[in-house]
Amino acid sequence: MMELIDWIVVGGFILSMVMVGVFFSKRAGENVDSFFVSGRTLTWYVAGASMIATSFASDTPLWVSALVRQHGIHAVWQYWAPLIGSALGVVLFARMWRRTKVVTDNELIELRYSGKAAGLMRAVSAGIGALVICPIMIGWVSKAMVTIASQALGLQPDAAPMMLIGLEIQPDMAATLVVMTCALLLCAFSGLYGVVYTDFVQFIIATAGAFLLAWMSISYVGGIDVMIEKLSSMQLPVKEEGSEVVVLKDWPGQGLKLAPEISGSASAEGGHGSMSIWNVIGYFGILWWGVALSGGYQAQRILACKNTRHASNALLVHTIVYYAVISIPWVIVGLASLIVFPDLGDAGHDAAYPKMLLEILPAGLRGLLIAAMIAAFISTMSTLFNWGSSYIVNDLYRRFLVRTAGDKHYVRVARIITVCVAIMGGVISFYTDSIQQLLQIFYVVGTGGAVVGVMRWLWWRITAVGELTAFAVNWIFASLLLFGHKAFGLEQPIFDAPMGALLGLAEGVSFTSSYDTLGARMLFIMVLNLIAVVAGSLLSKPTDPARLEEFVQRTRIFTPGWLAVTKRIPDYLPAHKVSEVLVDWALVIATVCSLLFSLNNVVCNRFGQAAWLFAAFVVLLLIVLRRTRRECPVDDAEGAD
Repeated sequence: MMELIDWIVVGGFILSMVMVGVFFSKRAGENVDSFFVSGRTLTWYVAGASMIATSFASDTPLWVSALVRQHGIHAVWQYWAPLIGSALGVVLFARMWRRTKVVTDNELIELRYSGKAAGLMRAVSAGIGALVICPIMIGWVSKAMVTIASQALGLQPDAAPMMLIGLEIQPDMAATLVVMTCALLLCAFSGLYGVVYTDFVQFIIATAGAFLLAWMSISYVGGIDVMIEKLSSMQLPVKEEGSEVVVLKDWPGQGLKLAPEISGSASAEGGHGSMSIWNVIGYFGILWWGVALSGGYQAQRILACKNTRHASNALLVHTIVYYAVISIPWVIVGLASLIVFPDLGDAGHDAAYPKMLLEILPAGLRGLLIAAMIAAFISTMSTLFNWGSSYIVNDLYRRFLVRTAGDKHYVRVARIITVCVAIMGGVISFYTDSIQQLLQIFYVVGTGGAVVGVMRWLWWRITAVGELTAFAVNWIFASLLLFGHKAFGLEQPIFDAPMGALLGLAEGVSFTSSYDTLGARMLFIMVLNLIAVVAGSLLSKPTDPARLEEFVQRTRIFTPGWLAVTKRIPDYLPAHKVSEVLVDWALVIATVCSLLFSLNNVVCNRFGQAAWLFAAFVVLLLIVLRRTRRECPVDDAEGAD
């Protein structure tokens, strides 16, 4: 249980975050650029640390450790696979984003397209992003904070409710609301200035805390050798389906395999180190597309960087640390928790990480680690609040409703909208069963937007009408896929029978909700959206040539896919050749994977392999940095202000 010293540490940390917001409030309130993109003054290390701190919220260690407990280390590829896209973002999209000099990624739509359809697409994209996607993300992060409050702070959900603003609220929910309010105050006072600089501090605290807990977890179970020996024959108590009988079953992760065995069966997920073919397709072929685009809050940091080199290096730092470094301690804690807590009962696998924190750490350190998790929560929340607000203010309110007001007016509106976005996210968290549930919804819905977003950059003939067509198809079919049977009162999900027959699913395996068919659902939505965006674009009027030329000249995009536009621009010189981008992409992937495999070999007590992989990482990183300096000169006119 928490002791007085722990509460003092946690309270002092939360208060310091609010004070940072007050400190930056004057600078952030100068104008919209200051509030949403920090006046474009961020360096690569501040922006990179902010991306990392935002990306791993309090939900991420809970989610990763739960994946390890349920399926084994190989299941964490659901977390690692997007590094493929992040690497492409480093060498291509981060640089093009920074050259656009827009305030939000939705503003790009009217830089890319022309006519009323472009304005409508910008409004729709901003509205869905701020009012649906952002609150869903707030919801799953809040859900994790509720778990932390109940398991780590000892505020059990079945305890007597407490009064808060005249309402009866369970203690774990009340604690979450208090911390969320602190994040809201930080964001509303300081804008992106306060968010990124507190992110920098929070990143250091949270990372140090994660490694400390991992090291102490290994010591607690008797060392790496003992942990590996026990896990090699680990059995877990599992309730038989349809009864209360508990039986022991082999843990699917026996052998600690990093690379999964690919099974042709769509119902094979959960076997010893196996992954269904559909999830292989989903994770390694589809999941990273949206990450490659580097949109949303990542685009916000990229656009706030000094120039293209800082933008590229910021995303490189994020890619290396987020995928290859910070995930390792979470994996270790998940593995150790299987030995310490083989059966978590109704608390579920999400509770493993905070329960390990309480079980292992002494007073004082416990408070520091909980403060670190709260830091991760505040970091992500403040980013999501600022990001959602930027969409409403910059892409809806200032663009379509009040166009000529002063900067102070827009900043005031931004602060009000920030509160509204926070409330919507809190409501979603109250009606969600688990983090994984929201993630699966996000993967399916986000896949459609990702394929359309990529096509926007790859081919000049894509139009705003094509994007609107794909948008309608995405949300109609994704809604039918996920919730259609409930809306129409059907016993079986709408697509289960036809897709089950088409994919050869075993009886009882649902195309709609089974974990092992997630990749198939992503592929289904991706293909529908690809057809819709291409068909809608070809059947509509092409974008105004002058608008396309402006877009090309500002982004300095490669020639393939844009030859019809670039041939009209005298002496056009793209920033990068396609062959150069492909080589850079492969190098960054190899750099990150060499470090990831090195650290995983340390976890599995294979230090010889870990050493030569780490040496490869160092060499590859130096090559990547040298190429970045050459490809992004500091006097790049499009990349420096």
